Amino acid sequence: MAPPEATIVPIVHDGVVIGAGDPSGLAITDRNGTAADLLPIGRTGRLLIEPRPTGDLTLNRPGHPALEIQVGGWSGRVERVQGGLITGRAHNLRHPGRDAAVIAFDDTGPLAVAVARAAEGGRFVMVLPPRVTGADHPRDITLGLAGSDFLLDGGHVTFLPPSQGAAPALGAVFRPLQELAIRVKISTPNLKEAPMWGDYHFANSLAAAFERIGHQANVDTADMWYAQSASEDVVLAIRGRHRVKVDPSKINIMWVISHPDRIPDDEYADYDHVFVASDIYTAELAARGLPSVSVLHQATDATLFRPDPDRPREPACLFVGNSRKEYRTMVKWCLQKDIPLKLYGGGWDGVLPDGVLSGVSVANADLPDFYGGHLMLLNDHWDSMRENGFLSNRLFDGSGVATPILTDPVAGLADVFGDAISQAGDADSFATILRDCLENPEPYLEKARRAHDIVMAGHTFDHRAAELSVMIDRIAARRRLAA
Repeated sequence: MAPPEATIVPIVHDGVVIGAGDPSGLAITDRNGTAADLLPIGRTGRLLIEPRPTGDLTLNRPGHPALEIQVGGWSGRVERVQGGLITGRAHNLRHPGRDAAVIAFDDTGPLAVAVARAAEGGRFVMVLPPRVTGADHPRDITLGLAGSDFLLDGGHVTFLPPSQGAAPALGAVFRPLQELAIRVKISTPNLKEAPMWGDYHFANSLAAAFERIGHQANVDTADMWYAQSASEDVVLAIRGRHRVKVDPSKINIMWVISHPDRIPDDEYADYDHVFVASDIYTAELAARGLPSVSVLHQATDATLFRPDPDRPREPACLFVGNSRKEYRTMVKWCLQKDIPLKLYGGGWDGVLPDGVLSGVSVANADLPDFYGGHLMLLNDHWDSMRENGFLSNRLFDGSGVATPILTDPVAGLADVFGDAISQAGDADSFATILRDCLENPEPYLEKARRAHDIVMAGHTFDHRAAELSVMIDRIAARRRLAA
């Protein structure tokens, strides 16, 4: 579910419209179509509805779709505030299968958004921006549900300046995470080869996010998997080419981010919980009888992948990837259709005409500049990932810098990104989209900004570290009860 449009995400609480932004042109009607007056309350940015509403409402603003306000039928609470991370649950009681959008706001307007996913018991994870957590004065924020009349229980939180201490004031449930030693195990052979492996950078970004919420976290390449077992409380296996031999006395979690075809069914039983970067494959594993499995999509490192409005964009598309000893389909289409292309990757010798390859590699730290410096980023998937709904990490990283993306069709893409990422399954539609983007980029840049907002609302490594930590707490609690 994409977050609501940032310019109109109001909540109607106690007869007052909150978080509507600029009130010009805003109109409100009740369920009978009768218009109500909207009266500004000082300079707070809030609007009093007169007469006071007694049922569902519709808000309209020129140039925007109508927004329905459901009055009643909601529940939700804040469960934990840890630094700039807020977790909790929210439910639409009238429509239990629908996701809900949790909005953090103050009198300046919306500050952050998170999705409470119905399929995951209404759980949400919100990451607040530094302008809240690092302000030089106290910041009072409120959490509510967009398109509702509901403010979350415990949803009034005060953040003090760092010089006065980071703990929130009354109104939130504050419980520090238990400090644990987490070892993230990846199939990268060793540290010498690690810089060339995407899993290594993925795991390091996740480990840094764990550190930010109070855990100790280290990344083990394959040659170090069993060298540090005494210091492990939790093993998180990012499943790659090889199976990890687990110690049942530890908390063991697997995260399947690619190539599900490589994992034998009996391996899942080694783990306390299995996370899967695909809604489709999660459902398949659950249908097979796996007792503890849930969705956890890939993510981006928001400390690295972020937009730079001053960065110029080259009028070309970018493809970063190795050849796999053969043409990658999108590269072939670019050459066939004479599309401007910048190509970086290894293994292309003998595959491409002279002069096509721009470079053999791009350092991970340089990827944001490369992604953000072109008008379109190309992305494709391995067959097993595409068919099973595993969304490539490049979709999240490219969206992190708000660059338009064109990908091959992949199951489940719209469930995460809506229509914010373009897809092409044949050479003609591929060429049509690219030429249109290069000639008229603004609509594609607008889609990319929406994709960026979706990723920042729920798909950063800070979100993933918090979600993993919640699961670790649950597993630890179950073990204590069983002891």
